[in-house]
Amino acid sequence: MNTSQASERAMRIAQEVAERTTLEHYRLVLNEDREPSITGSKIGGLPYWPKDKEYPCDAHGAEMMMIMQINCKEAGLRAPLPEQGMLQWFISVDPDRMYGCRGNYDEGGEGFRIVYHDSIVEDADLADVPTCSIVDPALTPVKREVAIDVATATTVLGVSDGHFNRLFFEIVKEITGADHPDKAWYEYLDNEDCRYFEQNLGMKRPCHQMLGYPVFSQEDARIDIERHNRLLFQLDSQFSVRDHKELVMWGDMGSGFVFVSDSDLAARDFSHSYYCWDCG
Repeated sequence: MNTSQASERAMRIAQEVAERTTLEHYRLVLNEDREPSITGSKIGGLPYWPKDKEYPCDAHGAEMMMIMQINCKEAGLRAPLPEQGMLQWFISVDPDRMYGCRGNYDEGGEGFRIVYHDSIVEDADLADVPTCSIVDPALTPVKREVAIDVATATTVLGVSDGHFNRLFFEIVKEITGADHPDKAWYEYLDNEDCRYFEQNLGMKRPCHQMLGYPVFSQEDARIDIERHNRLLFQLDSQFSVRDHKELVMWGDMGSGFVFVSDSDLAARDFSHSYYCWDCG
């Protein structure tokens, strides 16, 4: 951790947060050097989709666009995520919605859909579905087809997560004996200590991930953080390392998120997922 200018109090609280919240998750790395396949993990492009399965459509009957898919076996996913099959994230490209949302969130799937195929047929007769090249780029955050590499890593609870403030003051009370029921964590610290927390807790951008803690540009956008407690996907804005053009762009350097409950994830029921995005 970067400890320059941080007070001993801030470092002690941050260390407690890290020790109590360290979590294994999956980092998703956009790999421009590898050509993605139809059954591979990737953003954008042509999704895996057998012709005998009904393709996801929005409220107007228009086909949705796949913005991400993860080949679970190829990615090495383990419980509570599926260990085989394919997980896909679709959004509506309706111009009356912004990336499939009215406002900045959608619950229940009118403007988005999470699809799980429990098996992948490698030589399936695939449907003819939309690709990035025929969609107005202003209607989708994903601008190009890019392969995804998946790796396990650890992270800790960050300051933008809706659970952070409560844990912060639980630790403060244990250390000082004092309650601060009406304060935000940043009101308890001076500017240098706030910068220390922001720089050292949570992940650095871009932080495409599964099962970690969400890293918002602003504040936690979930309406019910207890119900939608599990981060299924986070996809950040990112520029190409090759030509510095956009690979993914949510508004002005924001992020997109999909949350589920533990029980729905265990049941492989993604119909009650919560989708939101924020802007940088």
